[in-house]
Amino acid sequence: MEYTKDQIWDYLIYNEIASKETLITVTNINGYNIETLNDVLYSATGYRDIEQLESEKE
Repeated sequence: MEYTKDQIWDYLIYNEIASKETLITVTNINGYNIETLNDVLYSATGYRDIEQLESEKE
């Protein structure tokens, strides 16, 4: 499944990977796009995207 920017944003907040304030700051600097949001995920967890993270949970 390919996630949208909004889905990734919500996932990061809901799973307490990043705060809303952090996401606002990072996306203001680097742009609101999937690459930036995946960079936040990688920085916090070491996983490149949600699919990789979820597959490790199984």
